[in-house]
Amino acid sequence: MLYYTKGSGGNGVNSLYFVDTTGTICTETSGIGVPADSASLPISPIDYDPAVLQTEGVVPYNMCILKGFNTVLAKTTTNVFPFGIWFANANTVYVADEGNGDNTFSTMSGTYTVAAGQITTGLQKWTFNSSTGTWSKAYTLRNGLNLGVPYTVPGYPAGINSATGLPWSPATDGLRNITGIVNRDGSATIYAITSTVSGGGDQGADPNKLVAISDDINTTTLPSREKFSTLRRAGFAEVLRGVSFTPGSWLNW
Repeated sequence: MLYYTKGSGGNGVNSLYFVDTTGTICTETSGIGVPADSASLPISPIDYDPAVLQTEGVVPYNMCILKGFNTVLAKTTTNVFPFGIWFANANTVYVADEGNGDNTFSTMSGTYTVAAGQITTGLQKWTFNSSTGTWSKAYTLRNGLNLGVPYTVPGYPAGINSATGLPWSPATDGLRNITGIVNRDGSATIYAITSTVSGGGDQGADPNKLVAISDDINTTTLPSREKFSTLRRAGFAEVLRGVSFTPGSWLNW
């Protein structure tokens, strides 16, 4: 089953989607569902009518929102920005929310206030209820990310950017690409690349971080002691974009 996210831009719906190869789930009237048990890999493209492509798009629809996830248009909501996804098992998925990219800064608090005040940003944990066929968000992990708090980077410009009137120093706005491993004790360790805001003029282009956190897969209430740790900081003129494991590397972790 192919899953993907749409989490930026002003059009459409920022949410978690899947591709329906059975033609029975993603109907024009709903556009919401869960994958069918009979789903298989696609063997041919959609047989659509080019005469109505400009007015109706590609129909029949073969992709839709995973049931339980956001269905509100991006133009009317500003707090859902899903990016990376990782399934710990068939009933548990972690979703990285990258934040809204707002670099509003307060000289009083010394923080990027919008980034610091976001409530859905970070690593969201979603669980599946098989009786209702719906996914629901259990909690969001953000402890240790220090959202909106500027940090210094050796060799990176300091002080105020005269072009924007804001600090050069970046701050974590959320998370983008993630991957993870299931540990022998039943926990999962998730590795994530942070997104940033700053006064540099290009949100997300700042030196960012590789962070990690371990979470009990079976827990559905927010653990108080779980905390992100920083494994690597990008240096001047560097930005981190993703992380993956080489074959067999997890055996030595």
